[in-house]
Amino acid sequence: MTGNRILHVALADDWEACLRFGEYEVSTRGVPLDETGFIHACTPGPLPAVLERVYAGIRESLVLVVVDAGALADAGIELRWEPTSDANPRPRIMGALPMEEPVIASVLPLEPAGDSWAIPDLTGLAG
Repeated sequence: MTGNRILHVALADDWEACLRFGEYEVSTRGVPLDETGFIHACTPGPLPAVLERVYAGIRESLVLVVVDAGALADAGIELRWEPTSDANPRPRIMGALPMEEPVIASVLPLEPAGDSWAIPDLTGLAG
């Protein structure tokens, strides 16, 4: 996976509910976009920590949304990078996420693995 793809973890029910509107407006687990002003995202490296910190113990179905950052910019949606102490800046999607190609490169189901989630194979999803 290259730098032009970012990831968003979504509750499958939230993702499905937004499909009829064509835009996804959920920031993170149970928090709407209009409450935070952005949609949480990450790069592949921090994904295990995000799943452990935010979604461990959840029994609802999850999906991993692979977003093409270049297509996001072409759609007029700003992407900001928030600095962190661990040198893995966090991408922030600053608006509703269009739920169609080319912005959405792939939607992968996440499978439970004990109290956390198995990381799917992301090879081949590079832009």
